[in-house]
Amino acid sequence: MEPKILGNRYELLEKIGEGGMSYVYKARCQILDRIVAIKILKEEYSNDHAFVNRFRTEAMAAARLSHPNIVNIHDVGEQDDVYYIVMEYVEGRTLKELIAEEAPLPVGRAIDIAVMICDGIQHAHERGIIHRDIKPHNILITTSGMVKVADFGIAQAISKKTITFGGNIVGSVHYISPEQAKGEPLTIATDIYSLGCVLYEMLTGKPPFDAESPVTVALKHIHDEITPPRQINASIPMALEGIIYRAMEKVPEKRFNSAQKMRNDLLNMDGAYAGYKPGHGGRDTIVMPPISTEVRDETVKKRKLSTTGIVVIIALLGLFSGMLVMMGGNFFGQEVVVPDIVGKDINEANSELKKVNLVMDVKEQKFSDEFEKNQIMFQEPGSGQKVKEGRHIEVILSSGSEKVKVPNLVGKELSEAEITINNEGFEIGTIDPIYDDKIKEGYIISQEPRAGTRVVKNSKIDLMVSKGVTPDRISMPNLIGLSLEDARKQIQDSKLVLGEVTKKDSNDYYPNQVIEQDTKAEVMVEEGTTINLVVSKGPGPVPQTQIFEFDVPRENDYYKVVIIQHDAQGDRKIYDQLHTAGDTVNLMVNYFGNASLEVQLNGKPYTVKKL
Repeated sequence: MEPKILGNRYELLEKIGEGGMSYVYKARCQILDRIVAIKILKEEYSNDHAFVNRFRTEAMAAARLSHPNIVNIHDVGEQDDVYYIVMEYVEGRTLKELIAEEAPLPVGRAIDIAVMICDGIQHAHERGIIHRDIKPHNILITTSGMVKVADFGIAQAISKKTITFGGNIVGSVHYISPEQAKGEPLTIATDIYSLGCVLYEMLTGKPPFDAESPVTVALKHIHDEITPPRQINASIPMALEGIIYRAMEKVPEKRFNSAQKMRNDLLNMDGAYAGYKPGHGGRDTIVMPPISTEVRDETVKKRKLSTTGIVVIIALLGLFSGMLVMMGGNFFGQEVVVPDIVGKDINEANSELKKVNLVMDVKEQKFSDEFEKNQIMFQEPGSGQKVKEGRHIEVILSSGSEKVKVPNLVGKELSEAEITINNEGFEIGTIDPIYDDKIKEGYIISQEPRAGTRVVKNSKIDLMVSKGVTPDRISMPNLIGLSLEDARKQIQDSKLVLGEVTKKDSNDYYPNQVIEQDTKAEVMVEEGTTINLVVSKGPGPVPQTQIFEFDVPRENDYYKVVIIQHDAQGDRKIYDQLHTAGDTVNLMVNYFGNASLEVQLNGKPYTVKKL
């Protein structure tokens, strides 16, 4: 059991989480009087001295990090074989929770989150620290929307112990890089691959690879290509899909060379990545087990060439080499690097291809909201690939945004306007009903966008619809204490509508007396407003007694004192006497439920006393 106070300063307040390697507590630093989060290593890790040493080293290195997008480490300590890390306490939720509740996230929000993750890990990379376990569970989002990467150093220490392809794979296999799954040396490219997986999940609602077995998931990271994100979520821009492809390249060298580069490309998606496809050199050779010496020797014997065969092969090789020399090394054609033409005008793109003896082949034209008319949307093969001179480069050309003219809906009946909107390829947006003294009820007053405007097809049209002539406004009557029948009559007399009537137990009101109204008395409401009531279903009030004492003022010689009682049984006069100035009135009052006494002096209200 963990002690209540660690390091003579950290008071554990409550357990707020648990992970694979630690328990997480909310705690208070008694010296600085601030709330912190403390991770305490589980016993199986605390007993592994080699791991503890790595853990201390990595955590201390991570403690040197200080960045707004990193959960900062304040302290690392040990007490009675309890090893702990003191971190910044973050109010909010994990990205995993956000994805579970809201995925797929809007494109803009997913980009904002990814950019802040890039900022955090770039800061760490510049200081020689690789996270190694970037995943939605380790990304915290504060209540103000700030993104913070957690577990720097912790992940680095634990990954050295747990992520091995030859044994059991423990940890977040849904986000590990191919080289991580194979147990190869890791670079900053590992964090970029994992961030690509996280971005994929934010935009599609699911990780890139999944299977029942962790080993199978790891193998998919090594060998399989991801399902195209736009196939799952068509709202993902082509350029953003290309950025995901590049971040998740199988070969580390093909990924972004820094988190800063990925960040900048996310913020400035100019079409350079539209049509980007994952490379085809990322799969690693599968090493087969060695064949036994006996079998190998036997196979070699069976495959020995005769002397004549060897002479023929040598002759052919010599002839082939001579041809290559004579043709200047162009037997198969000169290789050139395909330029990046995505986003360029068709004439400029064609000129770029001609410079390296390549031929443009316009495969098709498509409408696009991202690319202007006659700009290249996609190219195949992609930029940077090596091909032979004369190769045809297939492109998709933008026809620009598909814009259509907005119809005139003002003055039409709502049902007619809705039919027109659907028939002409638009969508119905917000319908805002308001009173209008000139436009008949149910007819369109105004629209946005305005009639005649040219907008993108499938745009939404917002409508303002007349509710008819503005009704008169009246003061809401007080219905509390009335019988349901009296309340119904007063609602009708006031040109209001009785809505839902519910019943509730009450000791203050008799059965069927009104005890609540959803619109308070004296509030100005429109005629026809629906009023919902709550009435008593008993058992009702019991009689109570209280002494009422009142001192008559001294301004006049004589006062006529009248006292009116208001309670669950209604309103009634209980006192009417003439008094001289300075007299004291003592009165025993019997009342039911909520009650008050109204005192009148010489026919004018003087005071009200609640009992």
